[in-house]
Amino acid sequence: MGVAPPGFHGTELFYRPEIWVPMMMEAQIEVGNAWLDTRRTWNTWVAGRVKPGVSAGQAEANLNAIGSELGREYPGSDAGLTVKLAKPGLAGDAMRGPVKAFTLGVLLLAGLVLVAACANLAGMLMARGADRQREMAIRVSMGAGATRLARQLLTETLLLAVIGGVAGCVVAILISTALSAWRLPVELPVQFDVNPDAQVFMFAFVIATLAGVLFGIAPARQASKTDPNAALKGGDGRRSGPRRWATRDLLVAAQVTVCVVLLSACLLSLRGLQQALTMPLGFDPRGVTVAGFELGLAGYTPEQGERFQQQARDAVAQLPGVRAAAYSNSLPLTIDQSSTTIYPADQPGLRRSDGGAAVYYQISPGFLPTLGIRLLAGRDFDWRDNRRSPEVAIINAAFARIILRADDAIGRRFRYGPNGPLVEVVGVVEDGKYQSLTESSRPVVFKPILQSYNSTTTLFVRSSLPEEQMVAAMRQAIAGLDRGLPLYETGGLDRMLEYVRFPSRAAAVALGGFGLLAVVLAVTGIRGIVAYAVSRRQRELGIRIAIGASRTEVLKLVLERMAILLAAGAVVGLLLSTAAARLLASVVYQASPQDPVVFACVCAAIILVGIIGCWGPARQSLRIDPMIALRSE
Repeated sequence: MGVAPPGFHGTELFYRPEIWVPMMMEAQIEVGNAWLDTRRTWNTWVAGRVKPGVSAGQAEANLNAIGSELGREYPGSDAGLTVKLAKPGLAGDAMRGPVKAFTLGVLLLAGLVLVAACANLAGMLMARGADRQREMAIRVSMGAGATRLARQLLTETLLLAVIGGVAGCVVAILISTALSAWRLPVELPVQFDVNPDAQVFMFAFVIATLAGVLFGIAPARQASKTDPNAALKGGDGRRSGPRRWATRDLLVAAQVTVCVVLLSACLLSLRGLQQALTMPLGFDPRGVTVAGFELGLAGYTPEQGERFQQQARDAVAQLPGVRAAAYSNSLPLTIDQSSTTIYPADQPGLRRSDGGAAVYYQISPGFLPTLGIRLLAGRDFDWRDNRRSPEVAIINAAFARIILRADDAIGRRFRYGPNGPLVEVVGVVEDGKYQSLTESSRPVVFKPILQSYNSTTTLFVRSSLPEEQMVAAMRQAIAGLDRGLPLYETGGLDRMLEYVRFPSRAAAVALGGFGLLAVVLAVTGIRGIVAYAVSRRQRELGIRIAIGASRTEVLKLVLERMAILLAAGAVVGLLLSTAAARLLASVVYQASPQDPVVFACVCAAIILVGIIGCWGPARQSLRIDPMIALRSE
């Protein structure tokens, strides 16, 4: 009927549907489903535009007033009905919190990297200024004023900042282009279009330039205060009093603090990824191949669809190498999840608010062993659990604990609706992950698909064959039943679960890059500051060596202050890491700042960073010739 304009992809960010159909054609599109004809369909999203001058709070209050009227008119289904308004783009409020937390965390960490880079730049400029004291002294003696020297040095700093800003923009373009071209390893219309515009690049360039100039002011001021008489005589050249804690020492501590925070975030994300890959899911996706199809769209009636589902299951079960086969209405740990409200048994006429929420699956017999779900008590479904038999269900341990409040749930009953028929529990399975890796144990109920037909079908096959070979065999088997039936979401179940592991992988990659940058900046910064300190104290160290100071004493003089700065920066960084862990908790599985492995690795990394940064300058201090050092007097 029409073609959407270029660039229109609906209301949701990152989601790219290719076709839109009228909701009122639901009966023709999903044959056998009639969710538009039942008052217990509560998962519909309504998009609207608020009138000018009306706030979102006022609109929400008006909608809830309508909900209250519906509750009084239809108490059995709409009692306690509430409406919540949310801005479109991130599945209402479902993904807004995690996305905002991840974005805020990345921005904060990027800011920390910028601070560390600027502190590194300032420290290196100070060390370079020590090598240029004679040059500055000559310029001063020839009439150059402090302002002119500072202007020259700031110009050099500005040039460095501009080069760094341009290089950063180029790298950002490459990374954003690669990210926009990347696709999830599952068949979902999701695209991460993150190409920044000119305003973003201009903002980043201006921030990089300003930061570089601001952090170059202190080194420029220090170099412009050179005493020409002392410098030309080979002396210190500084117009300062006794040695004290200086700005460059604070820069070292700041770099170490930033390094600790970024390393902690990096290691927390890696630990979260490790646990996401190895954590118990409540089922075993390894060796399971899936294939999905929609019988309603293919024109099957419920009776025809039910018969085809069993025929497809029998066909793939007879394939060579197949150990078990089953089907259900959806994949676990995907965005296509359904929930229902459970009501206590023997209490008809309850309101909607009296029930408890539970995720539900419609499954065939053999689903539990096919996916490796452990049965704790009771029995599995069999082919006799159909419409002609009493309604039964298998629940998980959380359902028994939270909703039924029973240690022995076998034989207990509940209702799917306030006045629905009684359902008997015939089995209890272990808890698992059903909607996200970060969720706590939630109630789940499994319904026999023979008692409640669903045209959306996913075949599960556990076999010893490679994924590609099994997919080809399943396609051929289903084509033998209906050559025109299209399949979707075909492949290994373990690979399809990469969708839910993506946040952990993305955090590990992003924070790993930040952690690597932090280590490089910390090593170069510490090396520059220690080299600067050694160059400033060369005459002092030469005198000490001349009067009999040992190598150990010289090393202590060089490294003592740096050890204090490393310890101070590490302590502050570990304290700040607790806040970073709270931000990461929404996207990284089990991110905990109290993780002893993370704590030990961060401490070891800081010690290693200090050793690498101090090694070269410390060796240089041991090679100081006291005669050359004293001759500078």
